[in-house]
Amino acid sequence: MTHRRRIWSETLPLAELSAPATLALLARRRIELIAAVRPWDLDVVPSLVRACAEAGVTVGLWPMIDDAHGRWAGAANMRRFRAFAETLLDALPRDAPVLDLVVDLELPFGLVTTAMRSPTAVWPAPGSGEGWTAARAELRGLLDVVHARGFQCSAAVLPFVLLDPSRGRLRPVQRALSTPVDGLPWDHVNVMAYTSLFEGWSLRTVNRSRARAALRWCASAVVQRFGPSAGVSLGVVDVGALGDEPRYRAPDELADDVRIAVDAGAAVVNLFDLGGVLRRGPPRSVARCLRSPMKTSVSREIVGAMDPAKTR
Repeated sequence: MTHRRRIWSETLPLAELSAPATLALLARRRIELIAAVRPWDLDVVPSLVRACAEAGVTVGLWPMIDDAHGRWAGAANMRRFRAFAETLLDALPRDAPVLDLVVDLELPFGLVTTAMRSPTAVWPAPGSGEGWTAARAELRGLLDVVHARGFQCSAAVLPFVLLDPSRGRLRPVQRALSTPVDGLPWDHVNVMAYTSLFEGWSLRTVNRSRARAALRWCASAVVQRFGPSAGVSLGVVDVGALGDEPRYRAPDELADDVRIAVDAGAAVVNLFDLGGVLRRGPPRSVARCLRSPMKTSVSREIVGAMDPAKTR
């Protein structure tokens, strides 16, 4: 089994992301980069891709539309999302060494905090059957375009989609979330199994032990559902787009999560996110923690250097 390590970068400006020291850190640890691209980033993307190629860093692109239209992909904005994703592809040089394009399938921006924090949250009503079918067709069309360009296409999915039946036509959870996942030709699917969010947004119903169990189940279930190339996203190291996400209390939790995910069969482990790693640092220790797929434990001495209390 080929183990891969990837890191999301949503909060770091692309100009900073292209810095030689940042890319050298990833290259040394063979950690792939997944770079968020917003509409205003299009002019910078070619230089980022060139910098990654020169540094020996494998890069994937993570398109996001404007926040007013949901930021992430879903049935309600799929046509708009596809249009931007194809614009991004058109902005790349023909021989751009990009591994994949990532489709982040989530609730619209602005609803995520409420939905994740409260079990009584009001979820958006699923669209009509025609709208759902049209959204799936748009998404399949995007995957065809991506594959025609010679890139892979990955999906990042919410853990709730794993509750859907894997057989038959009914997908009540995916319909309720407006996030079509099953039955599409993904090259890789990863589930967002963030133990810090499981615990921190559970209204005190989930402790660390239960969060660990949820991660183990997610890692096993995503591989069973989507095959050996599936994986998990771990975190969070520091706050992300929402600005107040619960984060790891100590570096030991990251090391523990890597071990749990790998032991459960996840060949691909993604960490959220690079900006948080650089803020909490020192980043070399975090990278070492992530890049240890064959070990059943990670030295406290290595990951302990990530502890902010020791770096002030």
